[in-house]
Amino acid sequence: MPETTSTAAGPDEALAAGSELDPEVRETAIRVGVLIRRLFAYGDGGRSLQVADEHGLSFIQLKAMISLSAVATDGAPCIQDVAEDLDVSMPSLSRAFDSLVRKGLISRSEDPDDRRRRRIELTEAGTGIVNEFIHARMEGALRFAASLEPAEREALDSAVGMLLTRDDIAPIYRQLEEMDRSE
Repeated sequence: MPETTSTAAGPDEALAAGSELDPEVRETAIRVGVLIRRLFAYGDGGRSLQVADEHGLSFIQLKAMISLSAVATDGAPCIQDVAEDLDVSMPSLSRAFDSLVRKGLISRSEDPDDRRRRRIELTEAGTGIVNEFIHARMEGALRFAASLEPAEREALDSAVGMLLTRDDIAPIYRQLEEMDRSE
């Protein structure tokens, strides 16, 4: 896979410009939305929701755990890093993490460089749940990919391949590649 690249403005910066979005940007957003909707239609038979329910996880807890699983920083992130990544408030995320610590799904440790900050990591049990969830979600993506004609798949691979080098996408891609190789 090519090296990651810095990109133009991130999603928040692009939308914060305050001006009307280019019609081409809107059209791209609609097309991406249609694909996402279709991918969800292929679904996983509700298995991913079952995974969250079986472990008593809220939506924010599951999102936070998935975010932690794809971290590409040196060492574990702090709560603020995850809150910024997910665009949620610190108090809300802190409550979610308190519950995840009690369930043994994440661990918190003092930041050696700043004792006021806490570093967050998935435990082995937390990693197992995230992997189970991701595998369930991948079932729909596999069904979708299998439904494509060879020319459609080639065109999609070409377009998606260009995006996989983005700093905000590359760590997730590497995570899924690694999971696929380990099966």
